[in-house]
Amino acid sequence: LIKKEHPETKINIFYTDIRATGKNCEEFYNRARESFGIRFIKSNISAVIKSDLSQEDELLIRGEDIIEDKLFENETDLVVLAVGIEPALGTDKLSQILNISQDNYGFLLEKHLKIKPSETAVNGIFIAGAIQAPKDIPSSIAQAESAAAKSIALLSKGQVELDPHIVYFDAEKCDLCRLCENICQFNAIKIEGKNLTLTQANCSGCGACAAMCPNDALFIPGFRQDQLNTQIHTVLGENKKEYPLIIAFLCNWCSYVGADLAGTSKITYSSNIRVVHVMCTAMLDPALVFESFFQGADGVLIAGCYEQDCHYDTGFIKAKTRYESVREMLAESGINENRVKIISVSAGEGEKYAKVINEFKNEIEDLGPIKPNEYIKPSIEERKEKEKAKLDEI
Repeated sequence: LIKKEHPETKINIFYTDIRATGKNCEEFYNRARESFGIRFIKSNISAVIKSDLSQEDELLIRGEDIIEDKLFENETDLVVLAVGIEPALGTDKLSQILNISQDNYGFLLEKHLKIKPSETAVNGIFIAGAIQAPKDIPSSIAQAESAAAKSIALLSKGQVELDPHIVYFDAEKCDLCRLCENICQFNAIKIEGKNLTLTQANCSGCGACAAMCPNDALFIPGFRQDQLNTQIHTVLGENKKEYPLIIAFLCNWCSYVGADLAGTSKITYSSNIRVVHVMCTAMLDPALVFESFFQGADGVLIAGCYEQDCHYDTGFIKAKTRYESVREMLAESGINENRVKIISVSAGEGEKYAKVINEFKNEIEDLGPIKPNEYIKPSIEERKEKEKAKLDEI
């Protein structure tokens, strides 16, 4: 624009790396160099200071020309700095009000980067433009059109359709411990005074709150703790003579579909596996893992999404945190902690699912049948010696 209005203007662009991405951007880059005579200089800039040699308010740019391998000083009338784009002021507060997660840079997180880029984890709230990430104008417009279309589709129905797999509440069992409120990231549960308010429209159905509830006051139809226990008793009671007997808890969105793909693709894997279907690994109460061992399982596999692809945003992260607690409790109970394993399997990784099953079966075979107190914790004296050795190393 400057060169069009003032052709005599000399423009230098000092860059470290440059890439012309997007439609017609390469042509624009070439036209800037060839038609308008703009100089692109690969360099490292060390300082931008006021020039002492000029009577006017000129600036002096000092740096290193990478291509010619020499230092330079360049006097100029105007310097425009290309700075990184940051989230707008107030984004943090907006995130808290709407209960939408932020990424490491402070931008609002979409539900899924590729599949649902304009949706958020909160039903009915959509995002577009630079509030999600740095964007150019065409990308912002395209995402805004997507958000507008989804909003119109939602409003035109006249009523909201809820997934049947959402949390329900039994007030008689609740003792207002607040564990559910603390773990719910979707703002579906609020405790004020002596009342628990459940907003089912906000519930995504991950079941993390139900797994945390010590009184079974929260439940998801079809996935109540007693129903999952019944599944465990059924699948483990079919053939207890088979060894090793492994029970696998598979999430609805990724690993369960991956297991189905392994079957439809006729990929061979061990038949020692017994599957229990859950909506998300976050709904897996540690008590279910212990119940599996009590009912004769030799190993327990927990398979969920990849962290960045979790249908419930942080569901698999919660499952991993709980998994570490399960391992500690197993060790306390005298059961080898390696009898339980957690992995990520996507919907398209049928081969990986089969490979993991076969490898885990071999690991359990190496451990042998469960024996009383098979895992002996180090004595207090042994632990003190190890801690002292670590301190000595430091």
